[in-house]
Amino acid sequence: MTTPEKQLAQRIRELRRRHFGARGKAEFAQRLGLAPEEYERFERGTIPPGDVMVRMCDLTGEDLQWLLTGTAARGTVVISGARRRHQNLLTRIAQAIDAEPKLAASLEAFLDLLLAGSRARPAAGRLPAPEAAGLVPVFAPGHWPESLPGPGGDAGGLALARTAELADTPRVSCVLAEPDSEGPGPAVHEAELLAIAEDTRGVERYLHCPGLVGLFPEAFGVRLEEAGPMEPMFAAGDVLVVAPGAEPALGRPALCKFRTDADDRCRIWLGEDDHHVHLGRIADGEHETLPRDELCWALDVLYRVPRAA
Repeated sequence: MTTPEKQLAQRIRELRRRHFGARGKAEFAQRLGLAPEEYERFERGTIPPGDVMVRMCDLTGEDLQWLLTGTAARGTVVISGARRRHQNLLTRIAQAIDAEPKLAASLEAFLDLLLAGSRARPAAGRLPAPEAAGLVPVFAPGHWPESLPGPGGDAGGLALARTAELADTPRVSCVLAEPDSEGPGPAVHEAELLAIAEDTRGVERYLHCPGLVGLFPEAFGVRLEEAGPMEPMFAAGDVLVVAPGAEPALGRPALCKFRTDADDRCRIWLGEDDHHVHLGRIADGEHETLPRDELCWALDVLYRVPRAA
């Protein structure tokens, strides 16, 4: 069962990822006036002192009641909670106003104009095509990409489908949750899964989640065919989301792509040396050691889509 301490730690991690990115622990700690190892304890379940939690919210503009309880104060817009589909936009607006306060009046006037104007509606019986900028490719089991996309987004062969191709694609609502060793964690993003005919690259569906792409522009997902060694953290059919640059962290789940497809696996990352990578299994507590020179890449599991259809 997830304890209140672990739920608070999950909200602190989400707050840090939202405002400082997947590798922003050191910067967040420095901005809070904390040593990195002291901040790390808060993400692992130690309850921060009250003044530290106040500084976290002052620094990020988040709601203190949400951080403490997971529930927003009445009338408060919580970027990391109540408006998940619009998190990235709200964050950009807040940062722009902080940097140039005079923009507030122009933004308010523009919002009033939008609200007063008529809104275009899709044709009856037809959903609007999803925005290409919000799409995350999801690979079928056995088709993990051998190379990762670069800053341009397509260097690793992860080109996205055109939006017109997806206008009539069946969609299933889903949520993204953080990995949790004691069962499904709370939802941190709302999203849609779009099933497609499998293409030559092994992409079998797309995850439509602009908030996620705003955080991790080159994110991609893989669907687990079986998850026995990682149960109960994951289950067969789960989609696990990773991103280049989000390196594996000691004691956390990681996707590891090897030169031989049969060796691809999701495991707990236990570190590496010059010759081997060391991985752990949750179900039986066993350790695995594989050749370091056979590893193509290893990435931290950022989110999971539980038992994706």
